[in-house]
Amino acid sequence: MFNLFLAVSPEIFLINATFILLIHGVVFSTSQKDDYPPLVSNVGWLGLLSVLITLLLLAAGAPLLTIAHCFWNHFVRRDNLTYFCQILLLLSTAGIISMCFSFFETAFEFIVFILLSTCGMLFLISAYDLIAMYLAIELQSVCFYVIAASKRKSEFSTEAGLKYLILGAFSSGILLFG
Repeated sequence: MFNLFLAVSPEIFLINATFILLIHGVVFSTSQKDDYPPLVSNVGWLGLLSVLITLLLLAAGAPLLTIAHCFWNHFVRRDNLTYFCQILLLLSTAGIISMCFSFFETAFEFIVFILLSTCGMLFLISAYDLIAMYLAIELQSVCFYVIAASKRKSEFSTEAGLKYLILGAFSSGILLFG
């Protein structure tokens, strides 16, 4: 039972940390009592910390495997290549978040979307079933739709987000229905 939880504990931790960061940002960004504090730096450092803790959870649950292990009725697969790719992804996400602190000065939601798309990529790396791959790709692409349309005053950004959403909906429908 413990191995089942240990198999997906980094992903579960990152999803929970992302939702806690989202709730933290929403509550404190609308707090008139705290005089609307600037949250971007705070949420950025907490997002970077959650990625590093996820990396530590992944490294702690990564014994040297000689064979692949499948969990949850062959929904998730763990082997050495999976661990390597997930560690590489988490290191690159930590690098991206640390390099982009000056870009995130306007809204803290970018960090939340980057963390959610990282969760989708982590699930995609360890997916062993086609429906698991589909769900991971959809989780990742929904975050990218919102990031593409993030500049609300730009007509090009709104157009790009809408085109990306329509293209993604059609490709998702073709993937599902053949």
